[in-house]
Order: sequence, then C-alpha cells, then structure tokens
Amino acid sequence: MLDNGFMRNDHLDGEDFHWPGNETGILLIHGFTSTTAEMRLIGEKLHQAGYTVGAPLLPGHGTHPDDLNRATWQMWLEKVKNYYEMLARECSRVFVVAESMGTLLALALNVEHPEVKGLLLFAPAIKVHKLWLTRFTAPFIKYLSKSSEDDGLPWKGYNVYPVRASVQMLKLQRYARRHLKEVTAPTLVFTGEYDTTLTPDAAESILKGIGSKEKGLVHMSESPHCILLDGELDQAFQDIVTFIQDHT
Repeated sequence: MLDNGFMRNDHLDGEDFHWPGNETGILLIHGFTSTTAEMRLIGEKLHQAGYTVGAPLLPGHGTHPDDLNRATWQMWLEKVKNYYEMLARECSRVFVVAESMGTLLALALNVEHPEVKGLLLFAPAIKVHKLWLTRFTAPFIKYLSKSSEDDGLPWKGYNVYPVRASVQMLKLQRYARRHLKEVTAPTLVFTGEYDTTLTPDAAESILKGIGSKEKGLVHMSESPHCILLDGELDQAFQDIVTFIQDHT
C-alpha cells in the first residue's frame, strides 16, 4: 500500500501521459522524486498548440520512496528511451523538454539517438549542491527530509530524498558529463534566478561541454528551480514553440 505521508499533493495526476497531435512529437521528462505532474502544465499547452506530447513516469517515482531507492539510473533511461521510440514511430521529428534530473536523461538519450531534433533543458541538474555527500550517508540513512514549506506549486512527489536513489543520480551525472561531447542536437538551456538547488556553474558546464553547434541560454529572472510550474511558464512555452518552429 502507498503511504501517502511520503507524497506531497497526492491528489494530482502524476502518471504516464500520451496525447496524440501533429507530426512533431515532444518528449517531456520530469525530475528527481517528482512525477509527470511537473510536466503536465507545459504538456497541456503544447498539446493545445497541436503537438504530439508524451511524458513517462520514471521507475520508482509516484509510489513510495523505498521503490525509488531500489531503482537505478539505467531503469530511468530505459523508460525514457521506450517513450522516445514510441513518439518517433508516430512523428516525423521529436524534441525533448526536460527539467532538473530529466535533463541528464535527455542528454543521455541524445547520445544514443543523435536524430533527436532539439533539447530544451530546464534547470539542468548536472551539478547539485551537496549531492556528493549521499555517497557517504547511503549505507546508514534511507531518506533525507525536504523542507516542510509548501511553495504552493502544483508539484506532486516525495517529501523526502531517498538516499540510495540520490547516489544513482550522482552516477547519472557522471555518465552525462563523460558523454557531453557526443550530444549534438540543437540545445537551449533555461536557468531560474531563484534556483537554490543547482550550483551557479551548472548551465555553463553543459553549454561548454556539449558538442552541439547550436546552443543557447535563457535566464528566467523570476523563476525558482521548477521553472515549468511557476510564474514564467507562459514565457517558457513561447520560447519552446519558437525553438521548435525554428527547427522544423
């Protein structure tokens, strides 16, 4: 049974979704401890604009923190690849919109699928404050508590950080950094002014490291870490649509 005491905003829908539209597919990838609720608002806007949209719920998410502690980063990537391949069969081109840890999976996906038309990476979690410490705490602690403050955003996910899963995220970071030069899709990175999760050089490390010839940075002056749930969502939507139109 699911212990709802570990889930914030349990009433929200955080399951897989797939909404058919036109020949342009958009794969949406949520972040660590979150669910597809994180991508649902932007997904609805993109689908209303005519696009085919799909978002997988990553293994270990949306159920119980113990499930996430049993997951591996390879399991997350496999689910993302399956969803990408489904969209690629339906559509003539596929773009990826990802947030936080989802951006690492987007980078890894492009290494294996260089035909991805473009990457839109929000708050890329390539460098996260103090994440390295989880290597030392994982043998002794199951969870680390998050802040109990409710920011009011429609975010569904765990209210703790499963520590073994955090180590898997560290491994995913290392994999992504090692293969950055193999990322060749046009890439746009978004950062939030009030993001306290990432180190200040996270976005720059991606932009300097990837092999993409076309790459850029958009700084959202009013946004926190979860850019796609906050007040500049409409601006992010416009930037995504402009990017897709420029590459279609």
